[in-house]
Amino acid sequence: MQSVFYQPEAVVLVSKHLLNGSGSLRWIYRELAPTQSQDTGWLLFADNDNEQWNQEPNNFMPVVVATALAIEPSLQYILDLPYGTDLVFVNRNQIKGWWEPKSQTPIWLSDGTITPHIVIKQGEVMANDDN
Repeated sequence: MQSVFYQPEAVVLVSKHLLNGSGSLRWIYRELAPTQSQDTGWLLFADNDNEQWNQEPNNFMPVVVATALAIEPSLQYILDLPYGTDLVFVNRNQIKGWWEPKSQTPIWLSDGTITPHIVIKQGEVMANDDN
């Protein structure tokens, strides 16, 4: 799988709550089977999105990866994780990072205590054996 960062046209679907500033990033999910070649499969949800909001396709907008990084720069550490990835963003009480919600396992923490489990070598996503 080639890194999304080597695909300038790559897009993620973002809740309009994130784009208009009425919500904060809280949860992301990477769909198993994107339907368009430029679709990375990622969906970014806000803390004030609810089930009814999420059911309406018009409440989400495709944006290029660079725009998603402007919303939250730490996305650079996790956007190349595999399809099916489901993560929660925590940014409170001096803790900032991405967590796997079912096991409450940290995936990346901004203080450097946990680093991403992937690296990009020559445009290819590979497991980071240093972790």
